[in-house]
Amino acid sequence: MPQNHQVMFADNPPRPAEEPTGAGVLYGHADLFYYRDTLFGDEKFGTTNGKLVLLNNSEKGSLETCRAVTRFTEKIGLDQLTDGSQVCVLSKAGHITLATFRGRSGVKEETRFITVDLTVWRNAEAAAKG
Repeated sequence: MPQNHQVMFADNPPRPAEEPTGAGVLYGHADLFYYRDTLFGDEKFGTTNGKLVLLNNSEKGSLETCRAVTRFTEKIGLDQLTDGSQVCVLSKAGHITLATFRGRSGVKEETRFITVDLTVWRNAEAAAKG
């Protein structure tokens, strides 16, 4: 996923795209995004359309685990992720996704990107109201 791109889980298959309104991924409606501040180098993995849970090493990523964990946040700094880190993403549309972080581009790359594997359970929960 290139920097400042988002993924919507209803897309089949989910693929990175720029935020369509031009507001930027931090202010859009992304199920999952990768943001990089080009001035300060701050990098975040997050959602603006739900909640995230970074799983502990002792937790096995699964639909059951993602339904059970409740340490919710909306953004995770890339410095908190290592190869194999698993993040549950619960979208307001009712989709649950297990995102497994696989790494990022080198610091000398002109366009930064991250690699994630996604397992998407569409309509796994009722959509949020409002």
